Amino acid sequence: MKIVFINPSLRPGSKRRQLPVGLGYIMTAIKKAGFEFDLIDMDINNLTISDLEKILAGRPYDVYGLGCIVTGFKLVRQIADIVKKTNPKAVIMAGNSVATSIPELLLKNTKVDIAVMGESDITVVELMKAIEAKSPLSDVEGIVFKDGDRIVYTQKRPVAPSLDVFGFPDWDLFELAKYDEYGYINVNNFSSEKALSYPLNYARGCPFNCTFCYHVFKGEKYRRYSEGAFTGELNRLHGKYNCNYVSFWDELTFPNIKGVEQMVGIIESLDFKIKWEATSRGDLFKKKDLDLIKRMREAGCENIAFSLENADPGILSAMNKKISVPQIIEQSRALWDGGVTPLTSVIFGYPQETPETIQRTIEVCEECRMYPSVGFLLPLPGTPIYDWARKNGRITDEIGYLERIGDRQDFHVNLTGMPDNEFVSIVEEKLRRLAVHLGLKLDSVFKTVTYQKPKDGLSRGSSPAKSS
Repeated sequence: MKIVFINPSLRPGSKRRQLPVGLGYIMTAIKKAGFEFDLIDMDINNLTISDLEKILAGRPYDVYGLGCIVTGFKLVRQIADIVKKTNPKAVIMAGNSVATSIPELLLKNTKVDIAVMGESDITVVELMKAIEAKSPLSDVEGIVFKDGDRIVYTQKRPVAPSLDVFGFPDWDLFELAKYDEYGYINVNNFSSEKALSYPLNYARGCPFNCTFCYHVFKGEKYRRYSEGAFTGELNRLHGKYNCNYVSFWDELTFPNIKGVEQMVGIIESLDFKIKWEATSRGDLFKKKDLDLIKRMREAGCENIAFSLENADPGILSAMNKKISVPQIIEQSRALWDGGVTPLTSVIFGYPQETPETIQRTIEVCEECRMYPSVGFLLPLPGTPIYDWARKNGRITDEIGYLERIGDRQDFHVNLTGMPDNEFVSIVEEKLRRLAVHLGLKLDSVFKTVTYQKPKDGLSRGSSPAKSS
């Protein structure tokens, strides 16, 4: 059985390319099970849809695997079209949130045959065995598939109680020389020293339930690797791949202080030095944690990303953030004081948004001395705010909406009471003023820039925060 995985490029031309963590886990599981396969990496090789069609025309496979977040729905549809055009009898499976959040929409409106749901490490192996043996797909837990005109859901697969059973991705499956070219980053804020960054998925899931957030582990138990597995991975990344900067690629790395203390202790025990960045809740660090923050800094922590999202109490309540603005302010001050750079993100566009709430969010960012990663509200299937948008007539054509959405920095749908142009103009003007107040010179108010801490202690940029 000939298998190929395709890594789509959601942001062609991006100056930063990251090893695809999810695909890394899936291909590693397939490899461990004894299957051979090819990889067509559209992202690192800057391949267009036309390029892909030419490649596939000369390479027929039995099974094609791909996956991405739901905002890549259009790209998944285009790839599936090309696969069936070049190989009509092929089986196409898709995973990640484009499958888990909209399985029926995906299967009914694209040429994808099988949606792999949720945690897929075990599922894809069983699925490959079933396809190879021509046994019933209905026996494979955790998938949705086409059976003629029917859409068939199999039994839900429970998540693994321990992440240790999966190990970590085999990065040798990728063209590492090409990824490493994008992996070198500046560290130490003032220094020209460069470090080689690799992603590390330390945890899966998030114990919180924000109304705008969707991920494939939503509603599942939050799990982390054991201390032994984590320590082993740090040693492998450093010893085998020359990694000396770890980017924790989690929905939420630190849900509590105990987890921070545990990780810092492990990193302090290593016989080599690394730099690292992670995510936390916005209310995790207090003034009383200053000594711990200083330990984090000494142990190589460059920044902690957390999400303000909005400074209006009513909007925070609608988001179900379970966090307050004073807590965000206290955390940012504590991190600055401890020598760790705070990063944050904001979302504009909840139904309650007004010029006044936008101004308040900007004021809090200025008070915290942070230029945020900025986005407009992007309702995603499987979230309460998406259901609200559909119920209130803001999204009337689901497929049309999924075909046109993309990065959250772009304006896609207006849920506020403000006219489109007025809303966007207010956000852009407020961000320009914030940049001026923080001494920034940006080509675009939505531009993500390298973080550097100047002598006055003000932030000079930000990278997207991934945390709740």
